[in-house]
Amino acid sequence: MREMREHAEQEYRRWLENTEDDSSMHAELLKLMGNDDEIFDAFYQDLSFGTSGLRGILGPGTNRMNVYVVRRASQGIANYLKKHYDRPSVVIAYDTRKDSELFAREAAAVFRGNKVKTHLFGEVTPVSVLAFAIRQLKCSMGVMITASHNPKHYNGYKVYNSDGYQVIGQEPEMILEEIGRVDFFEGIHRKLDNGVMTVSTRVSEDFIRAALKRPPHISPEAVNQLKTVYTPLHGTGLKYVRSLFKNVGYSNYTVVRSQEYPDPAFHTCSTPNPEKILTYDEAFKVIDREGGELIVATDPDADRCGAALYHDGVRTIVTGNQLGLLMLDYLCHMEPPEPDQIVAKSIVTSPLVNQMARKYGFKVVNNVPGFRYIGNILARLDQAGQGNRFYLGFEESNSFLVNPFSHEKDGITAAMLIVEIAAFHKAQGKDLIDRLNEIYEEFGRCVDKQRNYFFSGAGGRRTMDQIMTYLRREVRTRLGDKEVIRKVDYLRDTGLPKADALEFDFHDGSRLIIRPSGTEAKLKVYSFETDDFKSVERDMVRIIERFSQV
Repeated sequence: MREMREHAEQEYRRWLENTEDDSSMHAELLKLMGNDDEIFDAFYQDLSFGTSGLRGILGPGTNRMNVYVVRRASQGIANYLKKHYDRPSVVIAYDTRKDSELFAREAAAVFRGNKVKTHLFGEVTPVSVLAFAIRQLKCSMGVMITASHNPKHYNGYKVYNSDGYQVIGQEPEMILEEIGRVDFFEGIHRKLDNGVMTVSTRVSEDFIRAALKRPPHISPEAVNQLKTVYTPLHGTGLKYVRSLFKNVGYSNYTVVRSQEYPDPAFHTCSTPNPEKILTYDEAFKVIDREGGELIVATDPDADRCGAALYHDGVRTIVTGNQLGLLMLDYLCHMEPPEPDQIVAKSIVTSPLVNQMARKYGFKVVNNVPGFRYIGNILARLDQAGQGNRFYLGFEESNSFLVNPFSHEKDGITAAMLIVEIAAFHKAQGKDLIDRLNEIYEEFGRCVDKQRNYFFSGAGGRRTMDQIMTYLRREVRTRLGDKEVIRKVDYLRDTGLPKADALEFDFHDGSRLIIRPSGTEAKLKVYSFETDDFKSVERDMVRIIERFSQV
């Protein structure tokens, strides 16, 4: 720890020396002077290029998101592209967060400075449209400036391969190696000219046309019997959701005015995450005032979609797992799957999918968390001329791919499908929760929950590692009052990509999965509960508190 603190202090002084001509950054660095803990947290490491590229808190420092970190990452990626492509090209998009457009233009300047053909969207754009554009424009890679659903003080830098999903396998490590060879202040080539090409509006129009190739299964008249409140959460989804609704003839919806337009400060929802019930507060106010039966929300980069409603008079969120089950149930009735069709999901997605597969005959393909693995499955099917085998892909994190014209999760098309499903069930006198309970009655009740335990700084990372090590070594046959009948360590050879995750299966059919987040300093604990789970919860809290107090 002492060496890390010395390194952080040295790097801080180096940044002070090298930013004297950058008055804004220099002023931010001067504000840190004398605050040893803040200097340490900002400089003790380089912001990690992890499962979702770069993601971190905005601010000065090597462990923060700022123009110097963005330039360095872009130079490293440019070096990688030049080594692996004869004529490299990249397309860049950005969301509505603070500094997103600035970071996108800085990345474009670096790619142009390295003679990489560069396309840049001229306005805020969803992730799914960026992923679609990569293949439309035949680019080597794509870059999305976003921190997705993270709190307002975060931003990030996602990297996509030529097939339109986030880089996987050895590619992230190879990119990280290239970035590691680049200094923050030297050897970065920037070119500020008009050589960057603006992405044509035809790409967005083609995206909507492709989405419409899987039209609703019920008439516009039937869909319009449902009144929806839609919120883009100050993000990128508004234009595209509106366009899709218009093209299918759906007009009985209201947009949450207080969240309609971009707001980098996210004043109405500091954590714009469709997985959280508090995120829907403004939308529930609209329902209370104007009426409505369903809330649909897309996160800031519109790759995730969530839903909430009043059920029996109580504000109720429909979890990502529950939405996935409802989608699967609906599609199986409306367009029954062929025996060789695939539903792709992650290990933290509801096990009820396997029960439904026995009835409907589709094949379930599991993978470790990360939607890029689902994108990879679809890309390989497309390459083999078997893209029609892909039936549905979803993860518990409100990530859905319901229309396989794209290889990335897509909150835009998911929003339309959720509205369609709710309208269909309304015609039968039911809401989404009513139908979900019917699914539980048929396939078995399995309530899914997610608990997050937050940590901070270098010490937080070490604490999470200690907790995972203890669970690997010491917990074998019992958690709480439940007998463990199967334990899976996904760092071992499971036939899937290795991941820092542990699974405990219990005698009563319930399941617990623990993994550190790939994007935030938190431990994610997923439970699939068939019975009382309180003793397991208490045991997990005891273990976490034991190491947190060390």
